[in-house]
Amino acid sequence: MRSLLLIALTVLFAIAGFGQAAPPALQTELENLHAQWFKAYDNGDGVTMDQMEMENLVLVMPTGEVWTKTKPRGTSEPRLDPTTRRTLSDVLVRQFENTAVLTGTITSQSKEENTKVATTVVFARSAGHWKIASAQWTPVSATK
Repeated sequence: MRSLLLIALTVLFAIAGFGQAAPPALQTELENLHAQWFKAYDNGDGVTMDQMEMENLVLVMPTGEVWTKTKPRGTSEPRLDPTTRRTLSDVLVRQFENTAVLTGTITSQSKEENTKVATTVVFARSAGHWKIASAQWTPVSATK
């Protein structure tokens, strides 16, 4: 009987550790943060990006290049095309205690750009706020 209870408790605690679909309010919050982050990026607003990112942020670009944040962005970010329209779709957010993972598809459209990438963004809860810890973008091929 004691073994059965131990097995049941082990399974219960293991299930609690798996990522659970995030509540709708958290998904909305993280989608909004994602949109603000890209708006700051397009506007060259490194100060805002610094507030939204972990100090040791790591990004994996669509080319496979790995970019590691080694210092605050501050005012050194170039201003891009602020008219670029980015749409996040097919979003799924899963929460793992103080970590959340957002996956989805970003469609970017501007005069020079018309791209679609799959994205994974890792958020970590720090000092009561969700911050971006890592992101990866992978090109989405046109379907035939």
